[in-house]
Amino acid sequence: MPSIHSEGRHDRVEWREGRAGSKERTPGLMKSHGDSSLVFGETPNGAIVHITEVASGLACGCRCPGCGAPLVARRGEHLDHHFGHYGSADGSGCATGPETALHKFAKECLARRLELVLPGWQETEGAGGKGYPGRALRLDEVVLEHRLSGIVPDVIARRGGRDLLVEFRVTHPCDATKIAKFVKLNVAAVEIDLSWAPRDVSRSGLEEAILTEAPRRWLHNPKLLLSNALRPARVDLPRPSAAVNAVSMARTYRTAHTEARASRSITMTASRLATDFPQAVGMAVPGIGCFTVSPSDWQAAILEQMIDRALAGGRPVITPADALRQLKQRGWLRSRFARLTTADAQALKQVDPSFALPAEAIKAWVRAAAHAGILIPAGGAERWTLWPNVMSRVREERRNRSAMGT
Repeated sequence: MPSIHSEGRHDRVEWREGRAGSKERTPGLMKSHGDSSLVFGETPNGAIVHITEVASGLACGCRCPGCGAPLVARRGEHLDHHFGHYGSADGSGCATGPETALHKFAKECLARRLELVLPGWQETEGAGGKGYPGRALRLDEVVLEHRLSGIVPDVIARRGGRDLLVEFRVTHPCDATKIAKFVKLNVAAVEIDLSWAPRDVSRSGLEEAILTEAPRRWLHNPKLLLSNALRPARVDLPRPSAAVNAVSMARTYRTAHTEARASRSITMTASRLATDFPQAVGMAVPGIGCFTVSPSDWQAAILEQMIDRALAGGRPVITPADALRQLKQRGWLRSRFARLTTADAQALKQVDPSFALPAEAIKAWVRAAAHAGILIPAGGAERWTLWPNVMSRVREERRNRSAMGT
């Protein structure tokens, strides 16, 4: 009998190999206890909002998605932002708030965006070597929590008259009993694993995870059943082969690479520095598809930080690791590629030579900027600083702009 490898889209930072090859998750959104894990609230009209989208304190106007209690938005300068239950005796929140909030947000996101990346599968035994690499699917309609022949899936996604059932894993995976019902109905069903989501995940980061990047697997697929390869009792499916995974990642990367090359700068800094230093800002180095912004934006951000340090009287020294942290804090990295293992990155590069990890992309830009006479080694491993004439040019350009009133 052939075996099926169901392709998940794993966020590598949140997974690590445990003993004997077992997978262990690092603490995520559902691993915290009490109010500190509640970063989504519910508005009076039923919309799910992120802590960063509301006013502080009771002015947020939100209630707990789990118990309905009033929430207070805690957005201090020194604490992680989160919602708290207002007026609770011991300061703690309910047990269901974070889970219910994440479920509701995931359903709302899918209904609003009407798109979803499907997992792949591969037969690794027997003749033919059939497989399916997975693909992005545009949906016609999404129905939330609608009863279907005795079961209530989280979401029923419809396209071309066909139904796809979507389950979101927040704490526990879908059990064998429910999977057996999917098989009996012979309707396609997918599970998306959100249990790994970090506590401080942003709204956009969580949306990206739900639609494209979070681990996902087939609970049932009629096409797989035809090959007699998927059984109701099979819950923990093995990972896909490296070759199939690399091909799927390469397809995703090519799309991201094309978007990066075509995107326009979103910051004034990028436009200004691209004019002042065209030989160093906007370089198409390997790995530009790993960023959510144009090459001009992230390259200008690194250069601007060094210039600002110099203007403040400091030493404008930076390392690629420092630059990577800076871009990550801005939310400019595509987590799908930023968190690949070295082995996966090498496999992807064999399929698409234009790929490089974000850290390698930054190093490539640094070397190119050095060749262009913008940066010079500052001593030590991977330490770089500005050529002295760069600051002379910066000061001159600023004087000229000031004189022109621009």
